[in-house]
Amino acid sequence: MATFGPRLGEEDQGTLALVKRAPGLLDVFFQPSAARLRIARRQDDPGTHVLLLQFDASRCTTTLFPINTMPTSEQFLAPKHGPIVSIELVETDGFFDESDVPETVVDVEAYLAEGMPAGFTKDPNFGLGLDRKLSFIVHALAELEGLRTLRLSHERTLDVAVSGDGTTYEMGYTLFGALRRDANRFDAKAQASSRKKKQQAAYANILRKLDSERFPLKLIEREPDDVAEAIGRTIIDAKLSEKDRAAVVSLAGATVRKSLVSQRNGLVKLHDEIEIASLDELIMHMETQFAAKATEAQWQDLFRVNPFILDMAFGVPVLLLQGQAHVGGKVLDGSGEKVADFLLTNQLTDSIAILEIKTPGMELVSNKEYRGGVYAPTSHLVGAVVQTLDQIDKLHSDIYRVKALNPQHKLEAYGIKGVLVAGIIPDAAKKRSFELYRGSLSGLSIITFDELLAKLKSLRELLSPKAAQPE
Repeated sequence: MATFGPRLGEEDQGTLALVKRAPGLLDVFFQPSAARLRIARRQDDPGTHVLLLQFDASRCTTTLFPINTMPTSEQFLAPKHGPIVSIELVETDGFFDESDVPETVVDVEAYLAEGMPAGFTKDPNFGLGLDRKLSFIVHALAELEGLRTLRLSHERTLDVAVSGDGTTYEMGYTLFGALRRDANRFDAKAQASSRKKKQQAAYANILRKLDSERFPLKLIEREPDDVAEAIGRTIIDAKLSEKDRAAVVSLAGATVRKSLVSQRNGLVKLHDEIEIASLDELIMHMETQFAAKATEAQWQDLFRVNPFILDMAFGVPVLLLQGQAHVGGKVLDGSGEKVADFLLTNQLTDSIAILEIKTPGMELVSNKEYRGGVYAPTSHLVGAVVQTLDQIDKLHSDIYRVKALNPQHKLEAYGIKGVLVAGIIPDAAKKRSFELYRGSLSGLSIITFDELLAKLKSLRELLSPKAAQPE
């Protein structure tokens, strides 16, 4: 007869007793061995004669009452799979009649050895019930409050149900068999993986350390679907460690070209997710720097590490050539060199552009009214405009020297454009004056920080999955 777990010795054999309740209805009781009762200190306890099995021909059912038979446990002879008290094995109608009900202990032992489905402990000395490998089924069912019975039948395939009173959970033998085979496969793959890791550890630490030339580095060869099974169908990012994330990114980078053929839709979706996540992060950083009243240097750093903002500022694809770029203006004594925050080129025309960055806190329009409904630009804004225009002028004058000293870049001065990023849109009373002023400028555009942020948010909405769905 199949056994499960260690034995205490040859004397460790419990006994079975049969009680016929009615024609076709038989109860099977189990009495643990004297050795186990002695260890549990329950030698004279009448409660150690417990119901283990019931055969019911009228219901075509064999019911197991799995018990804990470990004498050192506080739950000795209590239900083994609590809160599950019983497991009903339902046979096909008409297959199980009175003649199939055991009549002797030998008949019961024969049923346990040969008639019980795979996936069950078959030795009464170990309490029957589910194989330990299938304990995950019991753990899952324990989440259902009030459940007492697990029923297996041929009436179901892969679907499941709970009785109206909530005490019985029913699944088909097909699903149970699939779970059992998956459990065996998972255990086998885990054991194989563990064995490979142990072999690699022994090779690296015992042989390679002795002679690295004779025993070169070996990597573990993974089996097909290893990664898919390790990751599973559902991924919760919060549960991933930094090492997990690094491994996922490295794996995606290493397989992207081959995956492009078979997994194009998935890669396109991944690309979209990356773009949206990057935009979300950029928007969050900008809002954080607004709240923190960041300095010019901090804003310059944000633009430098997120050059995508530069495209938004200029309205065309631009290439960042240099931060804190020297654009000319040096006199004979070496002084007077003009330095722009960013020097860029139009990716399509190679035309040079200059970007100057101030802060959102810079006032753009004076608080004092100049004439009725008219407000003059502040000296800070006028100074920033003249500073940028001066840099453009010096770059025009020194363009040949700049091109000669930077042959690695394509630099053209067809129409050097300047962009000044400063302040935020003034309130309603001053908005008109600000628009009139910046609209009058030639060769220079002024864009505010809140306008840049609004552009980013607008693009984020455009890329959102909801925006792509038809109404």
